Amino acid sequence: MSVAPLTDRRGRRDAGSIVQPLHAAFWLYPLVLALGAASIVPNLIRLSSAAPSGALVLSVVMHTLWLIPALGVITHLDLFEREPLSFCVAAFVWGGVVATGFAIVANDNLLTYMSKLDPEFSTDWGASISAPIVEETLKLLGVVVLILINRRVFESVLDGFVFGALVGLGFQVVENVMYTLSAAIQSGEAWAGGVVASFFVRAIVNGLWSHAAFTAMTGAGVAYVLVGGRRSLPLRLAAAGALYVIAWSLHFVNNSPLLEIALGRTDGYLTIVQIVLNGLVVLAIASFVYRLAARQEYRWFARAVRDEPELLPLRELAALASNKKRKEAVEAARELHGRRAARARSRLQRAQLGYGVARARAADPDTDPGVARWHRRIDRARAQVLAADLDPAPEPGVATAHGVVREVPDGS
Repeated sequence: MSVAPLTDRRGRRDAGSIVQPLHAAFWLYPLVLALGAASIVPNLIRLSSAAPSGALVLSVVMHTLWLIPALGVITHLDLFEREPLSFCVAAFVWGGVVATGFAIVANDNLLTYMSKLDPEFSTDWGASISAPIVEETLKLLGVVVLILINRRVFESVLDGFVFGALVGLGFQVVENVMYTLSAAIQSGEAWAGGVVASFFVRAIVNGLWSHAAFTAMTGAGVAYVLVGGRRSLPLRLAAAGALYVIAWSLHFVNNSPLLEIALGRTDGYLTIVQIVLNGLVVLAIASFVYRLAARQEYRWFARAVRDEPELLPLRELAALASNKKRKEAVEAARELHGRRAARARSRLQRAQLGYGVARARAADPDTDPGVARWHRRIDRARAQVLAADLDPAPEPGVATAHGVVREVPDGS
């Protein structure tokens, strides 16, 4: 994949800002945001007013504590650089406000229409059909709008995966808060237990493989249409369509009473079993899509630095292929030479990552000042690595300069 330098029409560097007044989608975003808020805010006010005092606070606190690590995981999925913060916020807000707000109206209307056609069928299968159609489409539109705002931010399939996951996460959190408030209302005096139970099922049991995973897959499909230039357009469109159908199908199964119908019984535990079984399939497929996207991203990075064996030897380049391999290289340095060597190796990795990304984006890497700055950082980090590697390995039972103490074998 070839990547153009991130510059605007006047030739200035553009780090991926969402402020793009020359693009119509930039002005569309606040408009649909206001429309979504006009739906979601009254519903939240209505639910929180009807719920016992403290239910909203308890729900928000629990979801915030859950959200922090979830955001950390998703924002670290991109292997070679962090996504622009403004776009991450915009993606999350689209899912939480726009997609959720519009979904409330669209789902209600579609379910009402289905109930008029066949009330019994609508009761059993309405949510299974309506939610995937409405919600997956609205979330996917968030990724499309972000692309229209600033196409340059979407340089790889992995970008689409990450932004899709953020859109889905925003939807998931706001929807979950609304469900916990409904559970508090229905639970009466035992409202705290209702909030915790709803949070457990929707955030803990279903949280790893729900909306974030669905939209990550469809977002990757949209990005593939943009950057999979070596494949024909019909093939790229077919791949994106297939990912949408997969996400829709998994969402359908997750909401459906299939397991209850198959076993002829209704049981809360069966619901959890179905969520987990379906979730494992979701997680497996999403992980497969992520690995394909990460592999493409690594090939892009490797092509950018393939003529720089002194700065990125093959062994070190291979160690940058995944977060796991990077951690293993740092831990190996720690085992051999202590904490100082581990920190130096980590700094070298960051400098190499920055250099590769800057080189890939530069119109002329040999004259680009950003590439030169990262080159100097690699040189400094390399010197620190070499100096740390000269330190002798910590002896067993001896307190080292880094505070490492190891036991002395007793010889028995």
